[in-house]
Amino acid sequence: MLTYQVRKRIFRLDEKDELAFPTEVIIVFVLGPVQPFGVGQDQGKTCVKGVAAKALFNANTGHHSIASEEPLSPLDVIINDEIRKVKIEGNIVKVSQNIESLNELNSLIQSIYFSLPMLLNIEFVDPPYVEQVKGSIGGLDFRWELEDWSMSFETTTQETQEKKACDSWCYHYILSEKGGRRLLAAVHYLHVACRLARAGNSPWEFMSEVLLNYCKILEVLFPSKGESKTMEAAREELMKLGFEKTEIEKYYIPAIALRNKIDVAHVDLAIFSPKQLKTLHSYTEISETKFRELLRRIFTEIEKGTYSIPEYTDLTPRQEAINTIDALARQLEI
Repeated sequence: MLTYQVRKRIFRLDEKDELAFPTEVIIVFVLGPVQPFGVGQDQGKTCVKGVAAKALFNANTGHHSIASEEPLSPLDVIINDEIRKVKIEGNIVKVSQNIESLNELNSLIQSIYFSLPMLLNIEFVDPPYVEQVKGSIGGLDFRWELEDWSMSFETTTQETQEKKACDSWCYHYILSEKGGRRLLAAVHYLHVACRLARAGNSPWEFMSEVLLNYCKILEVLFPSKGESKTMEAAREELMKLGFEKTEIEKYYIPAIALRNKIDVAHVDLAIFSPKQLKTLHSYTEISETKFRELLRRIFTEIEKGTYSIPEYTDLTPRQEAINTIDALARQLEI
């Protein structure tokens, strides 16, 4: 749980000064989207009861939202418990508390940063997220930010980009060949993974789901044969495609291992060490480029006639799936 979202952060101070504890701390969480907090309207699904509203529907995408003619006023909530004071002003949550150490402060921020949006989501129809964390420690302003990060970009030229567009269109014809259904599924899984990586409030919000889709790419392209397992099948086929053994073990096989063992397709509540997390984070951040490279190579080799993908012929749903859907239809009275 949260394995891929927990990243090392530090307190950046606006002034160079020594921190002294214990001291009074104010933590400020800036939340989005703003509509459920009464700070504007941003295509949400929260409207005011008894007030005229305009519903918007995008017939191309299916997305829909609503905007009340008189929206909510900014929320104004004060919560006092034994050790802290919480004030919610619009989409700003301020927590005031006496803190004994920097470690205690970091733990408190993390607990609120991850849990508050999830808890608000139980009651709010528009799922909240934290955009920014800042505040003051004994009167010294701070920002709670990532300690370090990596960035990746792709440089191109006009000619190269136009060739990429042409190549992508030509891939369409390859999908109609033998094995096209498996290849189409793999292309779909990559697209879903990339969309999830861009759609999150951070690049890691849906990282477990991203890794799951990478694993699906290998599973659908390289089905296991007989008693052979997915890892062995993937290793064998990747070697045929010209990948070096070190590349295979470094960039592709981990997607299968993570799916089954570390907080991807199966529940895992374990807490990993900072070094272990850094290893997992490093892998997740380089995977997209490698799986895109895999699909490019497959299209190229199929076009050259040097590689083929097993055809998927049985399109009949499994009987267990049919039984489940039928039972669900009865429950929903469909």
